[in-house]
Amino acid sequence: MDKETQLIHELLDGELSPEERRDLLDRVNSAPLLKGEFDDLRSVVDMVESAERLAVPPEFTSQVMKRLPSPKVSFRKRVSSFFLGARVLRWNLASALAALCLVVIAAGAFFEMQKKGEIVSHRASLDKATRTVVISFYAPKAGKVSLAGDFNKWSIEKGLMKKESNGIWTLEIPLEPGTYHYMFVVNGEAWVTDPNAELSYDDGFGNKNSVLRVSL
Repeated sequence: MDKETQLIHELLDGELSPEERRDLLDRVNSAPLLKGEFDDLRSVVDMVESAERLAVPPEFTSQVMKRLPSPKVSFRKRVSSFFLGARVLRWNLASALAALCLVVIAAGAFFEMQKKGEIVSHRASLDKATRTVVISFYAPKAGKVSLAGDFNKWSIEKGLMKKESNGIWTLEIPLEPGTYHYMFVVNGEAWVTDPNAELSYDDGFGNKNSVLRVSL
């Protein structure tokens, strides 16, 4: 873990002083890759904090006690079991062989099901629909506008938009159904929230990330 990542963890844990927090937020806000890493970590923290806390069932303790190993058997009882077991050796061998056959059959069925499951999963991923989304932004005086979001790892260079004659910048991107976060970057410096976005949320740096929902 590098120093920047460690500081981000300390920021999310509330271990930084106000001065250290402001300094780190300034650095993260000026580095798209670092900002993307911070957003990912913050999303995980929010998800964990909002997750439902499951209560321990009443029978939990009794189930654990049942699974504890049995107490050690005395030497006398082991000797007795040995001689008694010798009388039914043939039956024990037959039972063990039958059990082994069942294990082999079950293992074969399991791997076959797993293989089929992998094939189905692979086909499902190939059949997953993709939508072409057109995103626009009005900035007639801008010299360059980029679209940065979690769909391109907050890269400024990968999301360069095209300027139309009416001062509107546009970009077509293929996206699978889901929810995405993004911002416009004007002239490579200013991070701007989409004024036409249906939703937005505070990114922790004094700005708001726009929210894009792609439906089936």
